[in-house]
Amino acid sequence: MYSIRKSMKENSSTPKRRRLGMSKNLRSPEFLNKKNPDVFSVCSPISLRVLKQTERCESPPLPCNQIEYLCDSGNNSSTCSEIPCSPGVLNSSVVREIENWDSLLVTKVSTTQNLAEIEDISDDMFYSRLEQSCNDEILTSRCEQHFRENIEETFAAVNDSIYQKVQDQEAKDSLFETKDSFLLDIKETCIINENGKVKGTMSDNVDNFYGLPVKTKSFFKSYRNIEKFYDWQEECLNLDAIRERRNLIYALPTSGGKTLVAEVLMLREVLNNKKNVLFILPFVAIVQEKIWALSPFAVNLDFLVEEYAAGKGNIPPKKRRSKHSIYIATIEKGLALVRSLIELGRLSEIGLMVVDELHLIGEAGRGATLETLLSTVLFANQGIQIVGMSATIGNLPEVARFLRADIFQRDFRPVTLDEYVKLGSTLYKISAGGEAEPERELNFNYTSAASTLDPDCVGGLVSEVVPSSSCLVFCPTKRNCENVANLLCKLQRKEMALHRTAERQSLEAALKAEGAAPALARSVRYGVAYHHSGLASDERTLLEQAFRSGVISVVCCTSTLAAGVNLPARRVIIRAPRVGRGFLALGAYRQMCGRAGRAGVTDTGESIIICSAADWPELQSVLRNGLPPVVSCLTDACCGLVLSGVALQLADTRSELRELLKTTFMATSSEVDIKKICDDSIRSLIQTGALDVGQHKSNDESHTAAGQRIVYSDSKLTVSKLGRAAIKGCMELSVAKQMLQDLESASRGLVLMGSLHLLYLVTPHDAAGVRPDYRHYYSLYCNLDEDAVQTAKILGITEMNAIRMMTGKPITNVSEKVLCRFYVALMLYDLWKQAPFHAVADKYCVSRGIVQTVMASAAALASSATRFCEELEHLWTFRALFSELSPRLAHCAAPELSQLMELPAVKKARALQLMRAGFKRVEDLAKASLDHLTASVAHLSRSAATHLVSAARMMLIEKVENLRAEAEDVMEELKV
Repeated sequence: MYSIRKSMKENSSTPKRRRLGMSKNLRSPEFLNKKNPDVFSVCSPISLRVLKQTERCESPPLPCNQIEYLCDSGNNSSTCSEIPCSPGVLNSSVVREIENWDSLLVTKVSTTQNLAEIEDISDDMFYSRLEQSCNDEILTSRCEQHFRENIEETFAAVNDSIYQKVQDQEAKDSLFETKDSFLLDIKETCIINENGKVKGTMSDNVDNFYGLPVKTKSFFKSYRNIEKFYDWQEECLNLDAIRERRNLIYALPTSGGKTLVAEVLMLREVLNNKKNVLFILPFVAIVQEKIWALSPFAVNLDFLVEEYAAGKGNIPPKKRRSKHSIYIATIEKGLALVRSLIELGRLSEIGLMVVDELHLIGEAGRGATLETLLSTVLFANQGIQIVGMSATIGNLPEVARFLRADIFQRDFRPVTLDEYVKLGSTLYKISAGGEAEPERELNFNYTSAASTLDPDCVGGLVSEVVPSSSCLVFCPTKRNCENVANLLCKLQRKEMALHRTAERQSLEAALKAEGAAPALARSVRYGVAYHHSGLASDERTLLEQAFRSGVISVVCCTSTLAAGVNLPARRVIIRAPRVGRGFLALGAYRQMCGRAGRAGVTDTGESIIICSAADWPELQSVLRNGLPPVVSCLTDACCGLVLSGVALQLADTRSELRELLKTTFMATSSEVDIKKICDDSIRSLIQTGALDVGQHKSNDESHTAAGQRIVYSDSKLTVSKLGRAAIKGCMELSVAKQMLQDLESASRGLVLMGSLHLLYLVTPHDAAGVRPDYRHYYSLYCNLDEDAVQTAKILGITEMNAIRMMTGKPITNVSEKVLCRFYVALMLYDLWKQAPFHAVADKYCVSRGIVQTVMASAAALASSATRFCEELEHLWTFRALFSELSPRLAHCAAPELSQLMELPAVKKARALQLMRAGFKRVEDLAKASLDHLTASVAHLSRSAATHLVSAARMMLIEKVENLRAEAEDVMEELKV
């Protein structure tokens, strides 16, 4: 090693820029095969790559920000000491030599010497000496290529270090259920043959497992316990529509295995077709569940999984050249992502879009957003394949015509579902045509007291399956959930009360620590719980995990659980044929019944709906009439689609906008006057100042009037700054106008003594439906701190208003909307100061679920406001403030917990457990062994630990890929 350095110094003609990268001389296979420990004591693994020794155009060393990322603890010890190197790159003797990351990341070359060399790199030297070495265009391009390859290699080495598992066989076995699955896990792209060429790439192993690499089979077996696909799944994956990349809708009953087909299609797209995928899901909780489920596949198959929900996700997404991503998004965030890609001309990066619960296109609110998203992708015509799935669409042909899609429909269920209705004391079996045939008489030997408490025999129906199996009881309202849970606790047998008592006691303690209601904490002793939107997410997560593991046998829930959470049960009981105050629809009934029976969980499934004699005729009519058709909800929300069409330059004339609207489901499914709807939308947008009209060129006299302006068919429409900002922030125009008004008002008197004024600006404009008790409001006002008092005065809420609140007199100088928003902002202010959810809920007389909903909505609005302010130059100061507000609002946790809570499905309770067990950072989890993790964290199953480690590694890999993308962008700028 000394002779190498000496020869380098003696060669004074060698430019210093070359000498900085001399590590390439140490990368040849001949040099790596030499057992020279001293070599590896001064070389980073990032430099250990196979390149020719004769190549002279060197690149600079690894950027300092990458070193800081890998070792950011701030002390002299390495934070990555347990992450080994990549197999297939170095032999075993080398691996043993470099296991200590102190010797890998901190070189023993003199720091003074390194600094001196770096300081000598001037602009003049960078250009003139490089030109002396590469004095023609061919050599210049070679140097640039080597420079790019070296950066690529450094990032690949970091990725390899994150990918690899611990070296010993015990740790290998802990990551997979079978040994053969580990053998298939060797990263093929890192295997080098005798000629120095890479072999065993992903494309070499396709068509062995539904067109995927053969090792994918072992992952499905290890992580999903799936060894063989159903016949319908094989049939669907081999459809002509799939092979020819046509759009497809497939419809099967709930629990038929629809998601598995979507996962195979998504894996094919990112691995074989090298395109990104957009996966649209309806709820944040399902997005996080799917991130959790796909992370092990992403880590082992070398792609990324990115979350786009609430305040998470980069808009626009990072542009990457070496890896591809599956974007898992809610409907709203998916629309924002697609619009950002269209604006940058990058929509072609997406090859496949999968939409789960496609029937939501007919739901008020979100349905219009989903239709806007699908119509935009169809009209952009970038060759994106759209695959939709649903179990409850009554007019599939119409929806398929809208999506220009083929239909695949089967009536398959892996576990038989028997449907029953309880009328009086008789249980009737429901046939396919909605007819009821007597099955048996119910007789549970109730005492007179029990009969009075439970006239519908819910307790008896539950006791037939628990505790050996599980039961879900769907109730019409949240209050009814709590009442039924309390009733079941009173009626349970001794056998039920003594089942898994130690685990139930631990669960009770965990719920009490979360501030759960005493009734809920007490009910889990009997294996019973209730689940609805009034609970905090931590409470719901604890209950869901306990139900899946069998600690809790009965959950009383509302209908939202059927669509938002995957909780299969042996028996489902529907307490009444109603949802809220409305009568039960067939789609909701199918969703609830579909929770009964799940392959691999229960052998059979039963659903029982309790119905009165008066309601039976109407329920029978619902069952007989079949699934209702989904209807477009876009009619009243066309302005957003028209505005985005102009802003994204998809359609900027009246005639082109009509063509855009013709691609919608609204135009396909109903008899509507597209021309009138288009003209009304243009007129409304012009009157609100979102659109402006330019001159027309032709003699076309077809026009519409908007106030004093005439819009001809070929008139050029342009978007105002406000309209562009609304599209950028993915806001409705009314929300954007209110946001602009609030910000301009705040700019004249922003209170920065604390955070309350900023929190008010991102408080939902509808105040999340909260309507305060003004007498209680007065008591809160009297206890405000100085920051809050000043903010209240700026908003016009004075002591005089507070007195009027107390006395019940009307407040005329401040709108009720401002009063309600300020009340909700005070809730956010307490959360910001890390007050517990249950304490905030009690203080403001709302449920813990509402508190959490307010927090999530505010975080999402803060993220949208950041992008909104980017388009309005005079609001640049607010952009800086909001950019830091959103991530903190997402959790409102202690700073030391915020990083752990970035992991999918990790809430505050789990983050505290991990922190107390010594896993303080994502890096700690990424390199943890499963045995140590499960032993350190109470009630953490091995399966959950596996997904947790994979999610942590996925997060680190994504950070590395973000740095790679930045480096590649810099290289693009350096092109000669």
